Amino acid sequence: MQSGDGFLKRVLFAGGGTGGHLYPGLTLAERLRSEGVEVHFFGSRRGVEVEIVPRFGFPLHLVKAGRLSRKPVQALVGVLETAVGFAQCLGFLLRHRPDLIVGTGGYASAPVALAGAVLGVKLMVLEQNAVPGKVTRLLAHFARHVCVSFPESTRWLPGKKTLVTGNPVRAEILACTQAEGRQRLGLAPDRPCLLVTGASQGAVSLNRAVLRSLPRWSERAWTVLHLTGPRHLEEVERERSATSGLDYRPLGYLDDMAAAYAAADLVVCRAGATTLAEVTARGLPAILVPYPFAAEDHQRLNARAAVKSGAAELLEDDQVEAGLGGLVEELLGASDRLARMAAASRALGKPAATEEILELVHALVGDGKETRDD
Repeated sequence: MQSGDGFLKRVLFAGGGTGGHLYPGLTLAERLRSEGVEVHFFGSRRGVEVEIVPRFGFPLHLVKAGRLSRKPVQALVGVLETAVGFAQCLGFLLRHRPDLIVGTGGYASAPVALAGAVLGVKLMVLEQNAVPGKVTRLLAHFARHVCVSFPESTRWLPGKKTLVTGNPVRAEILACTQAEGRQRLGLAPDRPCLLVTGASQGAVSLNRAVLRSLPRWSERAWTVLHLTGPRHLEEVERERSATSGLDYRPLGYLDDMAAAYAAADLVVCRAGATTLAEVTARGLPAILVPYPFAAEDHQRLNARAAVKSGAAELLEDDQVEAGLGGLVEELLGASDRLARMAAASRALGKPAATEEILELVHALVGDGKETRDD
């Protein structure tokens, strides 16, 4: 399928707000750019896209967008803001006539996708979480394809157009071997490695759980790679207990997450969709600690899908401080159980998600066929 100078010339990505909504779109966008496709991003001033998208070198257009709310006043404000954004997007679409809009989730995707629907621009939606958000459920009625990460998502969405493709994962996450990852991070090649990460900002509950567990792990011949979050590193360093056999490595932030995942035998993490996609694409067993205040409790629902498959164990946020130390010992001490979890994680993971979605993009733009299911 031709791109750049052929059928596919210009694609708009709409959405953001959180990294979980943004990074899958960026992964797909980088691949399209490498094929010569012109790519633009649309988002809101309130989202992480303001900081992140320019780092990747894509044009970013900020539009008005309001949240969907059950509270009448907030709902009215959200509708009015989205209406303003809709008008802003109409002007851009009329001038630039994209071949495709890709909605990546979040309220900022609504005005762009709805303007595209009015003008007949084809729409694809990426849904990362087990239970689709309100905006995805709305936009699914206008989309040609809805690409989801979990089979559980299909019950909420139009069946004919909903495809379980998985969540796009950066190529570098998949490319690194365990030996390379440990070498890049300066870790012992033959020690079991536990990776604890609360994502880029860290997680206080995970940090406290590790600090409480260090005395019982102190003689273990393990490596513990602990990503505390930049704001919390000083406190963790101050409160950590001494260890003798354990190689404990607290870090505020790590750019090379590909090496960290590759080095790990077991991961302790939140249950955001992008994190889960990366963990399962690597085939890693995990202890999942859902963020308790996530919108619509989506992290707990994501975690349950992974636990049901056998790829993970779940610890609630209010149980992790007391329960983490023993559960890690139990898992790292049971190689057969860990191997079964790893196999289940590989089965759940979708390392080819980016390629599959790219094929759908090219087929959708190239053949001109519709799969509307209103």
